[in-house]
Amino acid sequence: MPIPESFQQIVDAYIVEKRSLGFKFDKTAKVLRRIIALQTRLNQGAPLLSREIVETWIEKTPWESEVNRSHRIGIVRGLGKYMVRMGYKAYVVPDRFAPFQDYMYVPYIFSDKELGLLLTSVDAFCKKTTSELVRLVFPLLFRILVGCGLRITEALNIEKEDVDLEKGTLLLLNTKNKKERIIPMADSLCEACRKYAFSIQFVRGANESKYFFPNPEGKAYAAATAYARFRQALWLAGISHGGRGKGPRLHDLRHTYAVRVLNKWVREGKNLTTALPYLSVYMGHVGLKATQHYLRLTAAMFPELVKTAEEAYGWVIPEAYHEGN
Repeated sequence: MPIPESFQQIVDAYIVEKRSLGFKFDKTAKVLRRIIALQTRLNQGAPLLSREIVETWIEKTPWESEVNRSHRIGIVRGLGKYMVRMGYKAYVVPDRFAPFQDYMYVPYIFSDKELGLLLTSVDAFCKKTTSELVRLVFPLLFRILVGCGLRITEALNIEKEDVDLEKGTLLLLNTKNKKERIIPMADSLCEACRKYAFSIQFVRGANESKYFFPNPEGKAYAAATAYARFRQALWLAGISHGGRGKGPRLHDLRHTYAVRVLNKWVREGKNLTTALPYLSVYMGHVGLKATQHYLRLTAAMFPELVKTAEEAYGWVIPEAYHEGN
């Protein structure tokens, strides 16, 4: 048995362990602080996770969705498993207890035509703005999202020194799972980056910023700003939006990139057994499971590929999976 500690010390050690394994864990750490507050109120910070605490925590609040509740349950389950593994007394939520089993949101996969309309719309509204930064930043930013499949936060936090215009690569350091990645760019995209890098140096304040896509204050743009531009482009392109929680979402550009890559590989007859791990590393996934989900999306969008894919690689196509990747 471990030496008794306070509950907060145990949670702190759990967070340190997860981060040492490469997980960013920032949002989860904030949720764990709420569990600490609840445990302190009911169990006075003793080194245990009682059933009373867990059952109180997993009760559905009137204002939350089942998706959010499922996430909360997953967090307290993970903590409970850690405590049991470390020899502490803890109640673990059974794995079968999961009110949310599958995707409530089906990613929107853009067609080639829609991607073209989207980028044309971005160019159109950027030309009309009075901000030189907006005119330069967003056309290239959206082309990088479409052409490289990055998460929006990864793209917005790229620094100037991370862009190699000679080799045509992007070095990603600020990533979801703290996995550094080098992303190759197509020649046309690299050339667009060169033209952008030349033009941006003449914009007031941009030279002093370390970011490749600086906002007027020299900081990285907020993801919410990029999303607002995305919604504006959707409207101009005539691509309908289903409302909050329905999409298309900005993150769907990343889903679209992965599906397009898999579609290309299947048509070219590539061995998915060996190719899938490459896509997993490229996308920055922790394991293959998240990447495998794209096979389902590919099969749904390109049904003529189902027979080809399933005959050779059916074992790697999962039935269902849900994760924001």
